[in-house]
Amino acid sequence: MALSAKEKLFQNILTHYADHTAGFTAQDCADFMQVNRSVISHYLNRLCDDGKLQKDNTRPVRFFVRQAEALSQPRSTLVSKNSDAFSQLIGAEGSLAEIVSLCRSAVDYPTHGLPVLLSGESGVGKSHLASLIWQYAVERGVISGDKPFIELNCADYANNPELLSATLFGYTRGAFTGADREKRGAFDEADGGFLFLDEVHRLSAENQEKLFLFMDKGYFYRLGDNRTRHPAALRFIFATTENIDTVLLNTFRRRIPVRVALPNYISRPLTERIAQVSHFLHAEAASLRRDIHLDTQLMHQLVMSPVRGNIGELKNQIKVMAASAWSDQRQSPFITLHTPRPSGEVLVIPAREKLAGLDTAALLPKAMRDDVILREFCHSGNILLLNRKMEQLLTTIHGILDQEALYSGYLWQNTMHAINELEGLTGIECGQELRKAIWLCLIQALHVEHNADEVNELLAVTEYVSCKARLLAETCVNLLVKHVADRPLPILLPLLSCALNKPAGDDDAIQGVIVSHGRSTASSIAGVANQLTGGYYFKAFDMPYSTSTREIIDLLIAHLAALKPGAGLIILVDMGSLKEIYEEIKLHLHGELLVINNVSTAMALDIAGKIQHQLPMEEIIESVKGAYEPETRYYAGILPGNKIIISCISGEGISRKLKDILSRYLAREEIDIVTMEYDDLKWKIARDDPALNGTRLIITTTDLEAGYIPLLSVEQLIKEKTQVLRRDYFTDLLMEDSLEPMVEEVVKLFTVEGVASRLNFLNPVIIIDEVESVIKQYEAFYKIHFESYLRINLFMHIALMIERVMVNTGMRHRDDAALTLEQQAFVAVNDTFFQALNRKYHLAVPLTEVLMIYEIMEPWIATEAV
Repeated sequence: MALSAKEKLFQNILTHYADHTAGFTAQDCADFMQVNRSVISHYLNRLCDDGKLQKDNTRPVRFFVRQAEALSQPRSTLVSKNSDAFSQLIGAEGSLAEIVSLCRSAVDYPTHGLPVLLSGESGVGKSHLASLIWQYAVERGVISGDKPFIELNCADYANNPELLSATLFGYTRGAFTGADREKRGAFDEADGGFLFLDEVHRLSAENQEKLFLFMDKGYFYRLGDNRTRHPAALRFIFATTENIDTVLLNTFRRRIPVRVALPNYISRPLTERIAQVSHFLHAEAASLRRDIHLDTQLMHQLVMSPVRGNIGELKNQIKVMAASAWSDQRQSPFITLHTPRPSGEVLVIPAREKLAGLDTAALLPKAMRDDVILREFCHSGNILLLNRKMEQLLTTIHGILDQEALYSGYLWQNTMHAINELEGLTGIECGQELRKAIWLCLIQALHVEHNADEVNELLAVTEYVSCKARLLAETCVNLLVKHVADRPLPILLPLLSCALNKPAGDDDAIQGVIVSHGRSTASSIAGVANQLTGGYYFKAFDMPYSTSTREIIDLLIAHLAALKPGAGLIILVDMGSLKEIYEEIKLHLHGELLVINNVSTAMALDIAGKIQHQLPMEEIIESVKGAYEPETRYYAGILPGNKIIISCISGEGISRKLKDILSRYLAREEIDIVTMEYDDLKWKIARDDPALNGTRLIITTTDLEAGYIPLLSVEQLIKEKTQVLRRDYFTDLLMEDSLEPMVEEVVKLFTVEGVASRLNFLNPVIIIDEVESVIKQYEAFYKIHFESYLRINLFMHIALMIERVMVNTGMRHRDDAALTLEQQAFVAVNDTFFQALNRKYHLAVPLTEVLMIYEIMEPWIATEAV
């Protein structure tokens, strides 16, 4: 049903003024509706009668949208002003808002608009923004939809300015050798539309002059004809990666009034980087028709790491990662993307649903700002009311608010990590509603800039909060900046002081501080004490090892300003001059002071309990005298390592063979290799027998729990990566570069044992040596080293294949199969590797058998090497 004139007016008012506290006049509406002011006044008064608007008695009369009406409107109504081509640009209402505003102005400027120059590093999105400017112009009706957007990269013609001139302006017949007919140029093609010249700094001075002459006159000449004028009406967008002051002529530069510089990727706000990464991931998920399960560690890497090629390169990186994962996980119902050391936490990027479910908080516009809600909260500290009103505000923006989407995603997960760390550090329990309140305050701070005056105004109305709550809030803000944000968020301090005021409780008569050198020593001790006592009794300061006593004193003096006036202070330090600390601090403290060094967890826990029970300082001092003397006892330890034990469940025979192999590669003569019966070893381990003292390593054919002694099974020895084996088991035990040959001998040993039980007539020892020669030729040809378990597979398969072929039972069911190029190449070189075996055993290896060897090796060999 078509809207009435009154309803259309109201919808436009909601678009322009729903969140304006200053109101609007009839003339304001007449301007954007392009309707006579008296008609507008009539409709405005009727809307007041309907209860949708209210007005004051000023001159001119100002009208206001009733809040209930504004809140009842879905987001699609409220943001229709920005629902244009630029609304798809991430950051259009954030860091790029001024740029978008300039671009809109350039398009809307009367007659033919204004030329626009886009500058910025490669990959920041200049081409994308240029195409959006054209789309916006079509939407606004300043150009018709059939008018083109012509893009030309001047760098393609940098070494041939004449060719570029011909491409831009066209040429006449005979203008140059080969010009056998007249040809139109880019100016003709773009007539009525837009011409986008990328890398404009590669234009020669002569072509720059031709351009600005056209911008002045409105016509141009074709190459080879200086008489015939060719008029054209086109709009220009230029782009460059260079400093325009040094690469463009002044006369040309002066004719481009609108210049915008696009920021590089890493300087964009965190929320926009998250939205950008999310957008590209969602595009890949949709393209592959699979949900993507993204490890949060990889998300952090994509969001926080500088990208040389900016957004363009970021898009390519994500596409390559997705393509690689798709190749390996084609049969999986979803695609998993992760780093080599995944965190285990996963974000799900849906293939079909809209992206908003991934990180709603990263995609919110500036329209979510509401200072009234924040001021009311700072007055009341009511987190339930804050949560309800903030969710109501978000409903205003998004229409129907997806609660699950709001409280999920990368930002939400990182915020929960910060709150978990806050709980562990301070002993304060943060329930679900408090977590929501902290989260909603954070996304307000991330999306809306607040100046110093606004922050101070909120601080002024939070004087009722306790000093402990302010300290808690300060700690929480620091953790949120560490885990979530990449910039200071000063507005959070007053907001979180109010949110944490009730959980913090009243200020204690005595405050506690722990100062210790090390990355997290003080935090760990304070965290244990605070958690076990269930309160925030110790503030932790982790100091670098190079910090002097003087610097510690300055830190503590600065901290005194945050304490309740007149409160006592207990300072626990790990080292430093107690006298110097006491004398300096006492001058700035109006309460009692106790300083104790050699801080420990037990000491902090004991004193936290005394503060919790509100013991006076005198009683605490008396109770701690002599209470923390160290207790010393000596116990004989394990002898220095000088022994390796080998034990095999199948008997001494294999143990002795393993000992022979290992002894050839030992780096230290004083290391003894001892073989031991398996049951005997289990008995000694169970009883912690002294005979095991000095054991550096136990090697067995089966897994066994060996307590404090490192134990390596033969399966691990064969399958584990060499760097892990060297680091965890063989440090300082083997000669340099001897681990791989030792493992190869072990592989060969166990291959001989396995093959011997399956061969009918070939000598296993001889055939294994011969097969090893073939395998080494494969490795040399493909320039790789096969992992141990693959070597065992090849040893077994090729040895048994030779025996099959010798008795004419070789497999042939694929001898007539069509081969891929890779298979053809493998078959061609395979005969070379088998020459010696073919001569000795008179073999003719069937194609099917060759293909089976290829399939075993296929995942390991690079096809480009074939």
